[in-house]
Amino acid sequence: MEDAYGLVVAGDHVRSDYVALLGRLGLRSAEFGRATDAATWLNGTAPAVAILEVEDGGCGFLRELRDRYGPDMPAVLVSADRITPADVVAGLLVGADDYAAESMDAEEFLARVRRLVERTKPARSATADLRRLTTLTQRERQVLTLTTEGMTQKQVATAMGISIKTVGAHMQNLLGKLGVHSRMEAVALAARAGSADM
Repeated sequence: MEDAYGLVVAGDHVRSDYVALLGRLGLRSAEFGRATDAATWLNGTAPAVAILEVEDGGCGFLRELRDRYGPDMPAVLVSADRITPADVVAGLLVGADDYAAESMDAEEFLARVRRLVERTKPARSATADLRRLTTLTQRERQVLTLTTEGMTQKQVATAMGISIKTVGAHMQNLLGKLGVHSRMEAVALAARAGSADM
């Protein structure tokens, strides 16, 4: 994510606030006061997120960004005045992933932007997944393999001849080693890496 950046198109009164928020997400910013300036600057790299003020040509520019980078680039429209339900619906129809009032609490806005950025981060490569999987013990791999085959925790315990509590302990350990938060994420990671070959 070293080259990741956030694109901000907003008026002088709020632009620095959005730049600061993106900085908290570890993103450098490309910031502009007008959509036309941003359009001239754009290169081949899609932003990790675009924050576009409606009053500064955000809606029209969002269409251009969608044409250039496709539907997966996260985009948030923001507005000081155009915040009626009809405005929000119009913004979402144009292709925004979110629509926020400029008066929104900064922490809430940050959480919403973080969710969008995380959702669209490139998936870890199968090679990286395999490296993580090699850190598992034989028992942890066995728990993951049986879980990947669709077994419940109880069925895994029966198949391995251990207690459900022990299965749970193995699962917690392997989640930590794989850097994921749920069994489903672990199964998805194993599937990406071709866990049948583990």
